[in-house]
Amino acid sequence: MNADTVRPHADPVATVPRRALVGRAAVLLLLLLRGGAALARQTAVGILRRDLRTRRDRWLVDLVTRLGPAFVKTAQLLATRVDVLPPRVCAALARLHDGVRPVPLTAVAGELRDTGLVLDRGTDGIARPVAAGSIACVYRATAPDGRRIAVKLRRPEVARQLALDLELMRRGTRLVARLPRMRGLPAVAVVDQMAQAVHGQLDFLREARLLEEFQENLAQESGLRVPAVHRELSHDGVLVMEFVEGLRRREPHEFPEEVRERAVRSTLHGIYRMLFIDGLVHCDLHPGNLYFLPNGEVVLVDAGFTVRLDERTRAAFAWFFLQMSVGDGEACAQIVLKTATPGPSADTDGFTRELAALVRENSGVSAGDFDLVSFGASLFDIQRRHDLYAAPEFVFPLLSLLVLEGTVRAFAPQMDFQKEAGPYLMKAVFGEAFRPAA
Repeated sequence: MNADTVRPHADPVATVPRRALVGRAAVLLLLLLRGGAALARQTAVGILRRDLRTRRDRWLVDLVTRLGPAFVKTAQLLATRVDVLPPRVCAALARLHDGVRPVPLTAVAGELRDTGLVLDRGTDGIARPVAAGSIACVYRATAPDGRRIAVKLRRPEVARQLALDLELMRRGTRLVARLPRMRGLPAVAVVDQMAQAVHGQLDFLREARLLEEFQENLAQESGLRVPAVHRELSHDGVLVMEFVEGLRRREPHEFPEEVRERAVRSTLHGIYRMLFIDGLVHCDLHPGNLYFLPNGEVVLVDAGFTVRLDERTRAAFAWFFLQMSVGDGEACAQIVLKTATPGPSADTDGFTRELAALVRENSGVSAGDFDLVSFGASLFDIQRRHDLYAAPEFVFPLLSLLVLEGTVRAFAPQMDFQKEAGPYLMKAVFGEAFRPAA
């Protein structure tokens, strides 16, 4: 992974004052205690009114939101992991993709002073966002020349809160990593890299560059659209983009079957180009960042969580999926072993046998029965049981595929994910995009 995609400048997480950390830890503890009390109340009322599950779902979303953006980002990822959490919990957390509490602005944001940008306001004089994320909100606005634009602004105090929460996560992981059962796990490295990826989403100039690169890369794929960036109006605290009308979360029944399939195929082609050809990967394609328009066009937004694969990792990914498509599980195992960290009790032979069986089992199923989420969960489970731990640069792109499948599988359940990957794998492995690592 190229460091400049996740570490754009000095990281304030590493220099958080101790007093601030203690204060934030106390706040989090208080929120958890209050949350526990609220859950007890909701449980009592829910039993009486027979709507306990609904109340628990609302409680969970409210608690995560109150804990702050770092926890919301984690919950958004978990919302796609039906292999880890019960489907009902995933459905509850999925509300955080496009249901994060907005930040209405009653006055001109400090970042907009002297820019000439005018936010749209209601009759009450308040500017309300058209999209609200855990780190930033997007507002409709008018540029000095009259163009209709989208303006992305960071939430107030989000940089400081992220720094505190990420540092607490890091320290907590370091403590847990000392436990006997956790020794040998690269948990600290994974959390550190995730913290850098989350922190990188604060840098709007970096995101502007990434959006422009995605726009150029994906121009070769039909049906995909990335909003244009107005670089002349953007700066460190403000990201100004083309305003795309009609972006909302749509359900499968709102589209004819052929439109759904075309949109899913375009999406798959885009992610395969990212993974196997370009190496610049959008790792956050949940329903709040991936939109299907009525005409079948697909719009990708928010490039904050993006990683750049080095040539070796791209090659490993391409070879892994190529060998998986032909049912060569032993070759898949060898690729994973080259990128994984062995623990003190690593059993490489056992891992190879089980992964080979998993690949053979899945290579014979129909397109509609192949479940990438279950396959990924089984792969990680086999690694854990044989004391092998995936490298972070291998995990992030695989998670991007798992997130994507959770997003689009409902729209085209019979889509053959492996077949659609074929041309990109061939170009990646045998073309000039890159050569297999030695």
